Amino acid sequence: MNKPHKSIVVWLRLSLIVVILMVIIGGLTRLTQSGLSITYWKPVTGIIPPTNIDQWMYEFNEYKKYPEYNKLNLNMSINEYKTIYYWEYLHRMIGRFIGLLFFFPFIYFYYKSYLNKKLIQKLLFLFFLGVFQGFLGWYMVKSGLVDNPHISHYRLSLHLVLAFFIIGYIYKTELLLRYPIVDKVSNYLRYNKFINIIIIVLFIQIIYGAFTAGLKAGQFWNTFPLINGKIVPDDLFAITPVYLNFIEHNKLIQFMHRYIGLFLLILIYIYSFKIKDINLILNIKSRNLITLVTCQVFLGIITLISKAPIILASSHQIVAIFLLLQLINTKHFLKYK
Repeated sequence: MNKPHKSIVVWLRLSLIVVILMVIIGGLTRLTQSGLSITYWKPVTGIIPPTNIDQWMYEFNEYKKYPEYNKLNLNMSINEYKTIYYWEYLHRMIGRFIGLLFFFPFIYFYYKSYLNKKLIQKLLFLFFLGVFQGFLGWYMVKSGLVDNPHISHYRLSLHLVLAFFIIGYIYKTELLLRYPIVDKVSNYLRYNKFINIIIIVLFIQIIYGAFTAGLKAGQFWNTFPLINGKIVPDDLFAITPVYLNFIEHNKLIQFMHRYIGLFLLILIYIYSFKIKDINLILNIKSRNLITLVTCQVFLGIITLISKAPIILASSHQIVAIFLLLQLINTKHFLKYK
């Protein structure tokens, strides 16, 4: 790898780490019910937090105008407000930092002619995704600043899915630079198609994970494998029309999240068994996939039966990120020599 590529790889790896951190902090912001604590979006003037009691009281009084305070946090003290404020503030500041982390190195590498046309296109697309993600974040927050003091689970799922897509896109771009393509491998075409299906199922599972979180479905029916003493509980299709149950009924959404997770486990086990004998590198990657998906399912189960404590719910999300990265990594080494 030449020097320009090494510099770009370091930049992309650092960006990947910070974006992953952003997703983790975003999850903690949601889990601590902090996401609606700042009721405006000021990209420049919002950088400086309150510094004295008058500024804190102003922010607190602004928060009091919205339903979350009036319906859920009526007895909240100013110190309790500061806690949720700082979680959301940290989340937004990391978002701003990511913007700067992209912009200035990109200008430098462009000026130094380190970037070819194809890479410029990839990076500009990544920039567009980052801007759109910022818009989605505020669009999500706005959904909770209305009569219902809870964010829309639809908007939450969009925000989370795009975050995972950005993580995958950065990592894929980094892999293409770290391991220059010698030649496409056609022998493993069916394995590439298989892993594409696995990645699609993973993203569907991420959507249902966001639905579960947004509707707080994980705080009910905290037994496994049974729900109310049954594998398939009653009233899964209580809403009319039927299709709404798949996107709005918390019992069916939790049911789907459980069994899509188990289906993903089976798919990855089968896939890993098929690729393990191709060569030593893929044998190791297959073991990594099995380890990660097993940990993910185990964490999901104990998160459920423990009623989603913060540490377990956050760990569940983190392992999902690493599972996605390992799937992308495995796919890359199956596709290219």
